[in-house]
Amino acid sequence: MTVSVFDYEAELLACAAGDQAAFHALYHHEAPIMRALVLAMLGTPDQADAVLHEAFTLIWRNASGYSPTIGTARAWIYSILRYRALAHLRRLRQDGVTDAELLPLPTLALQPGLVEGALTSLPGPQLDALLQAYLHGGDPARIAARLDRSEPDIQASIETVLTHIDKAVHA
Repeated sequence: MTVSVFDYEAELLACAAGDQAAFHALYHHEAPIMRALVLAMLGTPDQADAVLHEAFTLIWRNASGYSPTIGTARAWIYSILRYRALAHLRRLRQDGVTDAELLPLPTLALQPGLVEGALTSLPGPQLDALLQAYLHGGDPARIAARLDRSEPDIQASIETVLTHIDKAVHA
């Protein structure tokens, strides 16, 4: 059985050259996964679709700004998605939407692996702090308020998470 590996870097570099077929390939390969992530971050399909559209528009327009020296192509496209989703959340907050009105975090089923193994070994409160920071953004004070915990506790949780991930990656 042959397993095909999607070449994000080649597709993104082709997008930078104006190759629409490469853009369509990238979109069809990654959009369902990206939509699921942004849906978890924002909570509603309409908002998720709008942010996904914004992200892919930026990916197409800015593909020439990608360089393999800054990281992987896949990480680059996800950073655009995350930035757009967090900007959307900031706009919601400016419009008066409170943290309590945002949907709660989904339960994530993590498969054991390098980083995933480190994450699954974390106590629940530390994993909650990490997921809040990633999915909803915000500083430790905002996360502490959301989780009804102290800011030093959240900061310690984040440091513990980073230590676990670092050990897993460098093991």
